Amino acid sequence: MKNIVLLLTLVSFELAIAQETIGLVYNDVNASKSNGYTLFNTLSDDRVYLINNCGEAINQWDFSGHISRQAYLLENGNLLQSNSNRADIRDWNNNVLWGINFMDVLGFSIHHDIEPLPNGNFLVLIRDTYTIAEMIAVGKDPAFTKDAIDLERIVEIEPIGIDSAKIVWEWKLFDHLIQDFDASKPNFGNVSTNPQLLDINYNNGNSFNPIHANAIDYNQELDQIAVSARHLNEVFVIDHSTTTKEAATHSGGIYGKGGDFLWRWGNPETYNQGTSADKKLGRQHDIKWITEGPYKDKMSVFSNDGYGFDLRASSIHIIDPKDSDGVYSLDSGKFLPKDYYWSYDGTILGEVMIESTRSGVQIMANGNALINETSLGRITEIDPSGNVIWVYIIPISDNSTYNQFDIPVGNGTFRAHRYPENYAGFNNVTLKNTGIIENVNFISENCVKTLFVDNLSFNGLQVYPNPTKDVLNFNKPIDEIKVYDLSGKSVLNKKSSEFINLEKLVDGLYFVKISIEGNSKFVKILKI
Repeated sequence: MKNIVLLLTLVSFELAIAQETIGLVYNDVNASKSNGYTLFNTLSDDRVYLINNCGEAINQWDFSGHISRQAYLLENGNLLQSNSNRADIRDWNNNVLWGINFMDVLGFSIHHDIEPLPNGNFLVLIRDTYTIAEMIAVGKDPAFTKDAIDLERIVEIEPIGIDSAKIVWEWKLFDHLIQDFDASKPNFGNVSTNPQLLDINYNNGNSFNPIHANAIDYNQELDQIAVSARHLNEVFVIDHSTTTKEAATHSGGIYGKGGDFLWRWGNPETYNQGTSADKKLGRQHDIKWITEGPYKDKMSVFSNDGYGFDLRASSIHIIDPKDSDGVYSLDSGKFLPKDYYWSYDGTILGEVMIESTRSGVQIMANGNALINETSLGRITEIDPSGNVIWVYIIPISDNSTYNQFDIPVGNGTFRAHRYPENYAGFNNVTLKNTGIIENVNFISENCVKTLFVDNLSFNGLQVYPNPTKDVLNFNKPIDEIKVYDLSGKSVLNKKSSEFINLEKLVDGLYFVKISIEGNSKFVKILKI
């Protein structure tokens, strides 16, 4: 019992330290992490960082004093970033290759997400505003009291030269409405048998922003676009293969449906095929296709209002749309699937994952999930069993860098994305390791010492017993053994031995550095 209590106490101590730490706060050296580099930028700072799994910055960009919301590393090694007013493309060395002010060049501002395309263009979300008179004319219930309504518009932008751009494709939600309120007005029909259209009177409250799209993604193989509609509590997919003219109709394109919804999921009540009890998503963000690994071609999403619409916690989900080459099916009037493929709503470092705003998730090639919690500025990797294996708390905001035990404010990021080591964008660039961003981080220092061990020296190595009362044994000769306490202080050192005696150390958790043939490995030891 004493040993169990001590172990729990030490685990609690580690969690307490982690919760007060920024930068890399937890790193399970024995877990299978997704190797690669994580890109993030905060919502209060003009810097963009790419870090390795030890929290070391390997490249940095800025946004010329402006705050960027989105940042994406392109396959040519350049960075695309934007906010509602401007966008630019920078090379690996932070040189601006192209940039525009949206309003000056294209006559609008954007909101929320953007999405780079393989052809060098990118998609953006735009508020599409209509007066209440215009909406009543197409079947909106006149009981609505606001002066205007914001729908959604998606445009594809082609960068031109160094400071210009043009729209090469667009889609408007206004062209894909249905209503069963007034038979004398356009768009009249049966809502429940037309799920490819948006019921203009669904949830007819007084919101001027009934859709609130907050994420956009592109599937190159299917030539389809996915959108998260926060206030509808659902996600939907449209055809990108249409012309702009076809996108305004109900026919044309690869799938023959013009700009109508090809698939929608999360809240069948929006098309009169369920009640609030059937909701699967709540104020969700970051819908996207999974592009590699065991869940390839499925979709992932961050549900802010939780598992099964549980307001007590947020959750992440994998969804299998059950499509056949981009053609989606219904069962009893509802789009498939009937339920999530996989879900997680656990705790991270002792805290329940609950985020009321933004946030997101990426499912990586090894099946692990990278979770971005905006309000905490926390990026976490979990495995498919829900085990937390890596946690990083962003140490910057407002153009300031926090020290390790500072409490950061304003360090939240809209998105975080991990690019694998073999990502095409790294092919012709030099990784610039400038060390950790914060002033000091013992977990990062340990991680750095073990990150690049790649040899056969440790094959079959056994360390026993663990926990131990005094002597720690090895089943093969060790060139050098060093023992560190939790503060990083070296407390024991022994060379050319198959054991080390910990008898004089106080009970607790220690890190033991084992060196063989010039290579090192850390193991965690509990002395009881």
